[in-house]
Amino acid sequence: MKKIITLSLVLCSTISFSQIEGTWKLADQAGALGVGPGQGDISWYSNSLPDVTTRACLFDDSITFDAMGNMTQYMDGATWIETWQGAAAEGCDVPVAPFDGMPASAYTYTHDAVAGTLTVNGLGAHVGLAKAFNGGELTNVMDAVSTITYIVEFSNNDNNMTVDIEIAGGGFWRFEYEKTNAPLVVDPMVTFSVDMSQYTGTILTAVNLSGEFNGWCGDCAPMTDMGSGIYELQVQIPTGNVQYKFSVDDWTDQEVLTPGAPCVDTITDGFDNRIYTVTVDAVLPVVCYNSCDACVTGLDELNQGLFQVVPNPANNQVVVNFEGNSKDLAIMDLSGRVVKTINDYTSGSTIDVSDFDSGLFLVTSTGTQGSFSTVLVIE
Repeated sequence: MKKIITLSLVLCSTISFSQIEGTWKLADQAGALGVGPGQGDISWYSNSLPDVTTRACLFDDSITFDAMGNMTQYMDGATWIETWQGAAAEGCDVPVAPFDGMPASAYTYTHDAVAGTLTVNGLGAHVGLAKAFNGGELTNVMDAVSTITYIVEFSNNDNNMTVDIEIAGGGFWRFEYEKTNAPLVVDPMVTFSVDMSQYTGTILTAVNLSGEFNGWCGDCAPMTDMGSGIYELQVQIPTGNVQYKFSVDDWTDQEVLTPGAPCVDTITDGFDNRIYTVTVDAVLPVVCYNSCDACVTGLDELNQGLFQVVPNPANNQVVVNFEGNSKDLAIMDLSGRVVKTINDYTSGSTIDVSDFDSGLFLVTSTGTQGSFSTVLVIE
């Protein structure tokens, strides 16, 4: 019975994460990291107190160990980079893969409280400095290892952790950590805006922003009418690529985007959606409904009633209706390229547009009776 009890205590102590669970940062003090000829001896090099400020990008890095054996490294976009990582000189810079805290698969760890060791797993996972591994120091990022074991000791009611690792010839690096609160990671705020001034349908309830971030919900993200046909909405979105589009009245209508257009995703899944890479807070340009670009400006609203294209949107054929004599027409794409000209066009005559790509076109006429223009949408 005693043997069973003893064994149980050992096992519990071995697999317990309680001491190490939480978020850790290098202590804001002189000697928080140092190296020397023996364990605990940092006579070769150690940081000074001013280094805490000059190397703040390193001292604000954090490591979180959770109760499930997962490890997360958070660098807030910058850390201390050395020449072996490709830098011209040491300094604060963007983290270099695979030591950037963004692994292809999750980092894990094992804390053996009896042996006093911490083993981190995953290419680039590390404690202290990225270059230190068991038996040496890296001189090239291509030589990164997938497993490192450290010697750990806790103090101050488990709020401080001393980490040692032997590198070569009896040399040791030492890192002094203190437990802190996990960093608050706030998703970027992105402002989306769409110009509906040339939308030919009817908006009964709302213009909506629908995308991966809300499960393509048709009425979860109604946009605010800012006036003059502009609708706007701010959304917090995690970093990374996100697909979305603008829709009307809970999917009663939705954008028809041109495949291959610069704002359209290239994923072959039968859907043509807008795509945007979220990195930081951003205010996106106002775009025209169904287009990657702003709406064509300069339309003479007083003349629109006298110069109309029907049907609009269209697929194969359209007619232009206007009052008065025949006109010379030009149809241009959004780049300003003339794709079709018609001389002496008579109001109501059929125009073949079956060979037009999907998108927005500007139909114009300039003559002695004035200039007329209107937007044509090809589906």
